[in-house]
Amino acid sequence: MRDVALATKVFSRAEKLGALLKSAGDAELDAVYVADDGEASDRKDELYAAEYPFDLTVLDLEYDAGLGRGRNAIVEVSDEPYLLFVDSDHRVPGNIDTLVAQAEARPDLGGISGLLYEDEKIRGTCHDLHERGDLLVRDVREDKPVEMVAGAPLVEFEFLPNVVLLRRECLSEQAWDDEYVIGKEHLDFYVAHAERTDWRFAVSPTVLFDHRPGGDEGYVSNRESAAKLAHSKRYFLKKWGYRQILLGQTDWTDATHRQGTIGQLVEWGLKRALLSLPSAVQAWVMNRRDAMRRRRSRPPL
Repeated sequence: MRDVALATKVFSRAEKLGALLKSAGDAELDAVYVADDGEASDRKDELYAAEYPFDLTVLDLEYDAGLGRGRNAIVEVSDEPYLLFVDSDHRVPGNIDTLVAQAEARPDLGGISGLLYEDEKIRGTCHDLHERGDLLVRDVREDKPVEMVAGAPLVEFEFLPNVVLLRRECLSEQAWDDEYVIGKEHLDFYVAHAERTDWRFAVSPTVLFDHRPGGDEGYVSNRESAAKLAHSKRYFLKKWGYRQILLGQTDWTDATHRQGTIGQLVEWGLKRALLSLPSAVQAWVMNRRDAMRRRRSRPPL
């Protein structure tokens, strides 16, 4: 598949990267780019020196350079018309040609993602972005029309899961902000496109990426660093002039459920209740939640 290259940014989790690289070969991709900003290891050296049925390009970045710099570095050195961005804990399915066919049929779309298969469930953090004054609301706003494109269903959203085929022209117009090391980098990307470009985005529900999250203690401490995540949120709010971020239903696959567990129903009801409150009250509630999480050394929402 010469028009598509796999792209991922790696910090640690070499075993997961190995599974991802194997899946890239199984999917018959011709090129893979890895931007590595973690510590060297024997297992990484083995993976990078191995023979593959694709061309592997490894970019050695400054330690903890972050996702924004890593992804931008891949954009700069690659030349394929499409880049399939995933994390190292994903596995590439065998039907990514569906994403390419749909992108060819819809040149107005800057990117098309699949959904996640995780813990024997289908998940997808796809939703919409809209403003209430100086508040950013992340929510599935309406029943979504499903369009058949290139023989497969397609649903438009303004924020996609992190398993996305992106068009080079879209990335040339707006890529990632290098300031983000971890946290809010994906949200910033889609807000930037909503504010600055005319590109639209969509999800292809029949393309499922196996997701095996988690990692060792070093990975988890970096990924869940309260200080880094708090910095990212402060930077994001200041950059875009928002007072707070409000979370409604951010997973379309949950929003389409007609039934759920008691816990899910309570959560969905609370989210709907929060979004029905006056904007000032919503912002106050979210500020209080962030403050409580900070006291517990947990990152902000």
